[in-house]
Amino acid sequence: MTFILPFHPETSSATIEIDGVTYRVPLVDSDGHLQVDVLNLADLSNALQSVGTDELRARIIANVLATDAATATNQATMITALQLIDDLRAALDAVQTDRLNVNVYRDGASEVKSAFANVAATSINRLTLLTPTSGKKVRIISVMVFTASVTLTAIEMYFGTGANLLTNAGSEILNCILQATVEDNTTMVWPEGGGPVGAVDEVVSIRTSIDIGINAGGLIHYREE
Repeated sequence: MTFILPFHPETSSATIEIDGVTYRVPLVDSDGHLQVDVLNLADLSNALQSVGTDELRARIIANVLATDAATATNQATMITALQLIDDLRAALDAVQTDRLNVNVYRDGASEVKSAFANVAATSINRLTLLTPTSGKKVRIISVMVFTASVTLTAIEMYFGTGANLLTNAGSEILNCILQATVEDNTTMVWPEGGGPVGAVDEVVSIRTSIDIGINAGGLIHYREE
């Protein structure tokens, strides 16, 4: 069974009886607010005044912050890092349309070096054009060979001390046929870091296929690795 309690104006003194019990009905004011009786308003007023200027204190029963939560030092470090990122962004914006030039070579490689030599007096005999620093190997960057002889001859350049290019298979650097009256020189260039490389302590040799005396030679640019 559902009970319905009537609400009366605050001046009403009506009561209602339910199951033999007499109740005073709720009262509402003209704004529709529910009215209640305060038995001792003075006590309530005094209680409120007594805490009016007190400080509010709270007891924290658990720490919800991590042990490494941000400190002033950590915040300063973070601000510095953000500033560096902002500076980097400005620097990149300043060069975004520039051309980027990169030199690619192996870690520990030397600066570019060069070596030049004429062939041996008897040019069909192998001549050591370059001996690397002990414990290093030669990485070729470019090669230029030439002849001053009218005799057509092949000029061979290779790694190692074999008698000729064929006896050092796999170590070839250059093999070309030149003649002073037709074509007296030739050049070959490799990408940085992509040229032929010898073994550790392996020399670079040069010779001709036909004896033309010292009328031929070679120039190489290289790095030591």
